[in-house]
Amino acid sequence: MKHDRRKTLISARGLLALGLIGCGTAEDAVAPLTDAPPGTSRAALTVYEQAALDTANASASCAPLGNFYWELGDGAGPLYGIPRGSGVSATTVMPIASASKWLYAGAYVQSKGYANLTPDEKKRLNFTSGYIDGNTTLCGDAGTRVSDCYGPAYKDVSYRPLQDGRYFYNGGHMQKLALDDIGARRGTGVLSVMDWLNARLGTTLPESDSDVAPAGGFSGSAAHYRVFLMKLLNGQYALSSKLTADAVPAWQGGPGVSFTPWTAGTAYYGLGHWIEGETVNGAWTVTGHSSAGAFGFYPWVNAAGNRYMLLARSRQLGANGEGEKSRACAQAIREAYESGVPQP
Repeated sequence: MKHDRRKTLISARGLLALGLIGCGTAEDAVAPLTDAPPGTSRAALTVYEQAALDTANASASCAPLGNFYWELGDGAGPLYGIPRGSGVSATTVMPIASASKWLYAGAYVQSKGYANLTPDEKKRLNFTSGYIDGNTTLCGDAGTRVSDCYGPAYKDVSYRPLQDGRYFYNGGHMQKLALDDIGARRGTGVLSVMDWLNARLGTTLPESDSDVAPAGGFSGSAAHYRVFLMKLLNGQYALSSKLTADAVPAWQGGPGVSFTPWTAGTAYYGLGHWIEGETVNGAWTVTGHSSAGAFGFYPWVNAAGNRYMLLARSRQLGANGEGEKSRACAQAIREAYESGVPQP
């Protein structure tokens, strides 16, 4: 269901009046409503917005997640966004872990052009190349290059011929791709990884030393990532029309799958992102595309190409399946927003 009344983000004063957030600044809630005065009450929300708000605050899939920011929008910008709790806003910068993969894939395909991608490049983007890292060592030391991150001191990536052609979720595929393309770049300073990526995506993601690991080292905010998703929806990237291209099975027990963290039924993996779906009347259908991060950052666009969602949070201490937890919460919020019925 499409809701025509475009609403910017609820005012902090209105949220404080509702008792929905704790201490924080007006900046944390971003912009006030354009069609309601400060001190907005529950009555000012549409039934769809209220259902989404109630779901984010109280549903079984969202309540345990702590503080987070979530936002729904389209190609023109945010439709509705709100922080749950305090301390996380649209502009809070955090490590986005595997949400980096979608950004890197988008920038790589943009730089080469989809028609010019070789079979090997596609395999490194859909994680069937056989290049697997042997270490989980972080590549965050100052001055580290992409090539250093590939080597034995950090990721220790190697080619494993028995995995060539099989799906193996691992950052080594992209580290090999980056080694061959931008291997001399550092995370910060002149000619950084972000200099390269932002120039191709039209984004303003911040630099960090860990950017030399393009499959999981980027940082950013919901506001940063929003730009990428909007441009993706608006057909501004080479990847925009290729979101289902070169997709391979990526669910546990799927054909040709060696390793996957996916636990929510059937899914495929495209060029640097998950392809989500559901089974209706016995047929599996694509519902959206996503790239959840291990700490809980979750970006998504729908299959129709007219809606995006972001759920921004970071739980690094004791992290356990945080990407999947965010996916489940985000799905419940979307269902509530589309139906007008709070999800349990």
